[in-house]
Amino acid sequence: MAEHNTPQFQVGQTFTDHPFQEGDGAMLELFRNDLPNMLYVGLGNITADEQTILGQTGAQFGVITSDNGGCLVVASFGDLAFEMQLNSAAIPDDYFILTEDKTLSVSMIAVDTATNLLCAIREFTLPEVLSQQFIEVTKVQRELGDVNAVNMENMQLINSLTPQALQEKMEFHPLQSVVAAPTCGCGHHHHNHAH
Repeated sequence: MAEHNTPQFQVGQTFTDHPFQEGDGAMLELFRNDLPNMLYVGLGNITADEQTILGQTGAQFGVITSDNGGCLVVASFGDLAFEMQLNSAAIPDDYFILTEDKTLSVSMIAVDTATNLLCAIREFTLPEVLSQQFIEVTKVQRELGDVNAVNMENMQLINSLTPQALQEKMEFHPLQSVVAAPTCGCGHHHHNHAH
């Protein structure tokens, strides 16, 4: 078993190891045994307004799955929405562990891809119905066992949906925001702009 050390992230720190070297977007990674469930959000030149939206507004997840393991996720924060594909076959076997929790928790980090600075960190609890959807589709994806096979299913799912059908089929679930204690423990939110 790999050790579970949850990385300690802080707003304002530089974070270069993000999945957005090729451009902006979002990525969801679930059921790794070495990391918490993570939602990565990447945007270039994040404005103060966007930072507030990502850091404070109500978040929602919408999910559409196909019987064959395709999985499309939309994460929305206020008027910002990020569409992504879930591909759990990408996680190596040694690092994969399926937790059948009733409610999954997800840590989100938002990074400004222009500066590599972390601009928002949040913790969410997913509703039970959504957690079950993720668990079920992950099982199907792991059975496919091949990253490319899952990518194909994801592409087929995307191609079978018009934007209108996507909106009609996608059911959005509000995420429960978990208020994380500031890491310094003094109870204040620090806005540290010194580099």
